[in-house]
Amino acid sequence: MTKLFIAEKPSQAKDIAAVLGAIERGDGYIECRGDITVTWGFGHLLELAEPESYGEQFKKWSMDSLPVLPETWKMDVKKDASKQFNLIKRLLKQTQHVVIATDADREGELIAREILDHCEWKGTIERLWLSALDEASIKKALASLKPGAETENLYHAGRARSYADWMVGMNMTRAITLLAQKAGHDGVFSVGRVQTPALALVFERDETIANFTPVAFWDLLIHTTHGGVTFGSKWIPDKHIDEEGRCLDKSYAASIAALVKGKEAKVTKFDKERKKQAAPLPFSLSSLQMEAGRLFSLSASQVLDIAQSLYESRKATTYPRTDCNSLPESQHGEAKGVLAAMAKVDPSIASLIQGADASRKSKVWNDAKVTAHHAIIPTAAEANIADFTDNERKVYDLIRRRYLAQFYPDMEYDQTNI
Repeated sequence: MTKLFIAEKPSQAKDIAAVLGAIERGDGYIECRGDITVTWGFGHLLELAEPESYGEQFKKWSMDSLPVLPETWKMDVKKDASKQFNLIKRLLKQTQHVVIATDADREGELIAREILDHCEWKGTIERLWLSALDEASIKKALASLKPGAETENLYHAGRARSYADWMVGMNMTRAITLLAQKAGHDGVFSVGRVQTPALALVFERDETIANFTPVAFWDLLIHTTHGGVTFGSKWIPDKHIDEEGRCLDKSYAASIAALVKGKEAKVTKFDKERKKQAAPLPFSLSSLQMEAGRLFSLSASQVLDIAQSLYESRKATTYPRTDCNSLPESQHGEAKGVLAAMAKVDPSIASLIQGADASRKSKVWNDAKVTAHHAIIPTAAEANIADFTDNERKVYDLIRRRYLAQFYPDMEYDQTNI
């Protein structure tokens, strides 16, 4: 075997193998032209061993045995993953060249390299760095494979994260549970590096709401008419106010209302300034979740699942698990093709595509601001929008609008202060 590609999941492997030239599918792998084999995991095939693997003293939960701090970390093959792991182990013995083709992030790097480490495999490693799973994107990534050393630090970061999770979770769960049992409580009290601080934030917010004391305050809105135009003004109180500047004295607010009602107002200052506002940047995952939640009442997990489907199944958008709102400058040259594909995906927006200037270069193209992944944008693949679910259409529309806006002039408006 010339090369072994290790993907993160079967669907990803199928897309890569199709571009490589799939010949025959076996049980857990796909043979391709050029003596290349593509195999896959199901996410993590390995997991960190339980505390009892490090000594008999850890089999019984006891404060005397804490903390558990392994000097050499042990990994176990997950019970439901042994068949696929053993297959990959066998395939590794047949090659000296591996291409890591898992998701292009810290966790993807960890998934592949922990297998290589556990199998004590030695050989050449390259990295397939994919931000989209359409054919054109895969071909482009295959033509520019990264040296394995370039992404190895992602593996160390992922491994450090998993060690931290294990040490906090295993030690603190045992300690808190034992203390709780001593105080008369039953059951296990689960503690986690992420879950416990998150739970604390929810608890503190809930306590703030429960202990909130409402305060009555009064606003005064004045409607002024001039030349047939009516506009509103808000009174800014100068006394009887709290720390937020709100008037707490109803009689004082009422006296001001009575004082100005029906009276003539005088404009003391009038400023008008022409302003420009650039298009909002394309979405990161978190900003997409917030916008879809605001507009469509979708939960964060629903938006992630939809974005994952648009990326993985529909091939319509790029990799969703990103914290970045910018795009690499090298992608600006692909804009014309992406816009053309968007028009074919949905002919109803053809006029909007025609009005876009593909040569326009907004501030979104900025290599210095691109992290491991760029912002979520449409791909150049000609997906079939008729197959999309209603929620997929909604989320896809948000993503394409943000991208399309980059090729239109800034919004102009007059800001008037009276």
